[in-house]
Amino acid sequence: PVPEAPAPAERTRRPSALLRGLERVVGPPIQKFREAPPVTRSWVCASLALSVLTSQRVIDARSICFSEYEVLRRGEWWRLITNFFYMGDQIFSIFYALQIYHLWECLKMLELVKYHWEPSGLMKMIVGSAVLLLFLKQLSPSMIFLGSPMVLVFVYIYSRAFEQQVVSMMGFFQAKCSWLPFTQMAQDYLQTGDMMPNVLGLLAGHIYYYCSEVAPRMLLPKQLPPLSELLGPDPPASESVSQGLAGEGEEEEEPETLSAELEGADDAAPGDGADDDADDEGET
Repeated sequence: PVPEAPAPAERTRRPSALLRGLERVVGPPIQKFREAPPVTRSWVCASLALSVLTSQRVIDARSICFSEYEVLRRGEWWRLITNFFYMGDQIFSIFYALQIYHLWECLKMLELVKYHWEPSGLMKMIVGSAVLLLFLKQLSPSMIFLGSPMVLVFVYIYSRAFEQQVVSMMGFFQAKCSWLPFTQMAQDYLQTGDMMPNVLGLLAGHIYYYCSEVAPRMLLPKQLPPLSELLGPDPPASESVSQGLAGEGEEEEEPETLSAELEGADDAAPGDGADDDADDEGET
């Protein structure tokens, strides 16, 4: 039989220049997205999805905002969660991109470094800060989305955890990480003209950080002393008044006693001289 000719080697297809360029552009973000921790990845995805859907009018923003009436009267409990993920529908704005960038970097560092060995601590931080923001929201009733304040909570806790780290402020200058919350506040003020959401986020972040990190390390007495020891052994009011009046009387009597003693000394002086004369005459 005639042997069959070997099949020609299949040529490896090389991707075109367009695909290679697209891979160089899209590849690094996809790689970073895969390497990100789960909570950070889920939070950023939820925020981007809500922004895209509301910008395309697929979802009405009024159906995901926080409203006490809708939650308590109609039972729309999802509003307690969705308002923390919404950060606006201006997805092509530079300020929106910077806010997503700060959310990504700060939450990722907290999840990978600070709460790496304590994932429950990360969840406690998120839930505790959310509850604080829901209470602090009553200072500004017109605020219906708490996504931006929540981002500032992450930024603040990140800045306190890594105070001495040097970071780049929007690519223009470098400063210590402790200044990062204030640059975020200035950035949001330039975008919206309203600083109240950032102030609430700063308060919530500071309260949580103080209660979870600072207060447990303070050396405080296990039991407070009684109130009487704190105030001191003060005399009653009636006794203090009587003592004051007695002291004034004694001060007034002092000049009189001194004058009487002086008069007595003057009277005693002539008598003593007469006795001395009598003694002299007797001797003679």
